[in-house]
Amino acid sequence: MITGQSLRSMGRIIIEARGANELMFIARRERIAPERQAALGLDLLVQEGDAIQPSGVGRVTEYNARGREIKLKDLPLVTKHIPMYRSWLDWHGYPHSGIQVHARNVYQVDFQPPPGEDLALRVIDGEAYIATRLFQITDNPLVILHLANLMLECFGGFEIFDNQRQQIAHVPVRQLHWELLPQGRYPWNVTSGIVEPYLQHLNASEKGVVEYRMREITSYEPDFVATGRGGYQGYFVYGFTDRNLYLLESIGPAP
Repeated sequence: MITGQSLRSMGRIIIEARGANELMFIARRERIAPERQAALGLDLLVQEGDAIQPSGVGRVTEYNARGREIKLKDLPLVTKHIPMYRSWLDWHGYPHSGIQVHARNVYQVDFQPPPGEDLALRVIDGEAYIATRLFQITDNPLVILHLANLMLECFGGFEIFDNQRQQIAHVPVRQLHWELLPQGRYPWNVTSGIVEPYLQHLNASEKGVVEYRMREITSYEPDFVATGRGGYQGYFVYGFTDRNLYLLESIGPAP
């Protein structure tokens, strides 16, 4: 078993694999506290093959779900226009509210897209495990190390399963990234109650910007709404099925 906070090299994995070529990292589910499973979104896994991207609970899971930006401090600053929701008084003392765009000089960034790795429920010899996907020991070491560090951040440790010596029956994966709400009209007075719990960590300006965007979309009364779960938490899909048009929205700041 491999334990610790993180791995930087393949050494321990190669030793623990004991010659395995096709493998996956696993953690016994009964050893994972129910509170931890809920925080990661793993409580949604109910049958073998269910898979979900774990919620962001730390540096590795956040990168896995959201990607990351590397500030390029050796390059010149660039101007970024940031929308902010503000309230103000005009010259006559009348109040107004709306979005104002402010220009700021910021570092250029290199965006690294999220790996988007899922964790799945697997049953091995009658025991339930949370597992990564199968991979080859000869795959890209950076990808393997990311899977390892994902397991370490989530559970503090993992075992290695040799798929060639102990075959697991193939089970189709049932993706659980999205919760589809019942078909119907979703104006803002309905949608606001769905969105509000996800806005609690935002400041007043960020919250105002998100509410403004989503109020504009829902003014057209979409008839399809899906909310993200696990690593997709904070994402929303608004659909207009008669036009085959779907809009992906996020509570995060605009890039």
